[in-house]
Amino acid sequence: MAGPHPNSLAARARGPDRLLGWVFLVAGILLVLGWTLPIMTVEKLWFLSERVSVLQGAAELWRHGDLFLFAVIVVFSVVFPLLKLVLALYLWYQADAGGALLGRALGWIEQLGRWSMLDVFVVALLVVAIQASLISEVAMHSGIYVFTAAVLVSILAVQRMTKLARRVRAAHED
Repeated sequence: MAGPHPNSLAARARGPDRLLGWVFLVAGILLVLGWTLPIMTVEKLWFLSERVSVLQGAAELWRHGDLFLFAVIVVFSVVFPLLKLVLALYLWYQADAGGALLGRALGWIEQLGRWSMLDVFVVALLVVAIQASLISEVAMHSGIYVFTAAVLVSILAVQRMTKLARRVRAAHED
């Protein structure tokens, strides 16, 4: 496998910033765990309970024909966050740090990150709706926290990468 592009942000990073590529990989691991770990247990009538992960919830929506909600969950909790991390890693290691393309691409990735937070909001609304029911009780599990951590870590890493790219471009223009 080839190393980073000689003029990439990865090649120009100094100090703790050199670890940013690893931060994106950690965010990816957290994301996969957030998809697969249970996010909640729903108990109905004191004797029926079911643990649900993001992927299991999406599969249930598909199975019940709720295609719009299925698409919203898959696009905003799987596709957008994964696309954001893959693009960020590519830009970190391969994009020309002094090029205009990097700045535009990072702006686009930041927008993807904001949209991926929608899924955390949807899950929170779902929990509130279920808890409002008289026959259900919801217990939160690690999956929701891990998923939220993945989204937040990736947002912070992209913001740091954007700051570094601006600094490199400013030095390049001088």
